[in-house]
Amino acid sequence: MSGFRFDAKSLEKGLDALQSKSELAIRAFCETGAQKMESEAKMNARWTDRTGAARQRLNAGVERRATSYMIRLAHGVDYGIFLELAHEKRFAIIPDTIRYVGTFEILPSFERLLERL
Repeated sequence: MSGFRFDAKSLEKGLDALQSKSELAIRAFCETGAQKMESEAKMNARWTDRTGAARQRLNAGVERRATSYMIRLAHGVDYGIFLELAHEKRFAIIPDTIRYVGTFEILPSFERLLERL
C-alpha cells in the first residue's frame, strides 16, 4: 500500500482562495483603468470650457457583470450627448479615450496581470 492521500477539501479551499484573490486583483485593476480613462478624457476634451462643469463631471466607473467587469466612461451633464454628437462629432472625447486608453494602456497591462496570476 502506498502512502498517497488526496485531500479534496484542502484543494477546494485553495481554489476558492485563489479565485477570491484573482477577483480582487481584477477589480482593482479595472478601478485603476477607469481612473486612467477619466483623467485622460478630462485632460484631452476638445471643447472650450464655459463653466468647467462638463469637464469636471466626466466620470468613469466599474460595473460587475455575471462573468466579467465593465469599465464605463460617461458625461455627468445633460448636454454631454451634444458634446459627443454635434458638429460632426468633432468634440467627441469618449470613443477616442476608450480606444486609446483601452488599446495602449489597459489591455497590455491586463495581459501582464494575467501572466502573474
